[in-house]
Amino acid sequence: MEFGWFHDEQDGLSELNITPLVDVALVLLIIFMITAPMLVQGASVNLPQTRPMNKLPSGNVFLAVNADGEVFMNDDPEPLELDDLETRLVPLVEMGQTVYVQGDVDVRYGRIMEVMDAVVAAGLDAVNLVTTPVPPNAR
Repeated sequence: MEFGWFHDEQDGLSELNITPLVDVALVLLIIFMITAPMLVQGASVNLPQTRPMNKLPSGNVFLAVNADGEVFMNDDPEPLELDDLETRLVPLVEMGQTVYVQGDVDVRYGRIMEVMDAVVAAGLDAVNLVTTPVPPNAR
């Protein structure tokens, strides 16, 4: 009995020729390897310039780190240890406070990172660094 193109006496195509498949795959691989770096570069964009903030927002937490590495919170004249700072920041988590860190130019970078780590360990994720604006003629 015959059904379709194959007969009982004949064997069907038992092996597939994968050479064209491998050729096409390699060509596509080469095309993607050539075009992928072009996609990463992006276009050159002239970014907008902004004015510096005239006044820092009130009602948030300000941490000042002086040149000696001492940490002060808001207007408190007493320096805080990092453990004390963390315990004082924990109640502010529920209020959603933003923390602004003001670091002296001469303070070690590592000290600023320790203060920021204490802020994050207290549960506050909104940490901003405060700088002074550059004068327009110095740019």
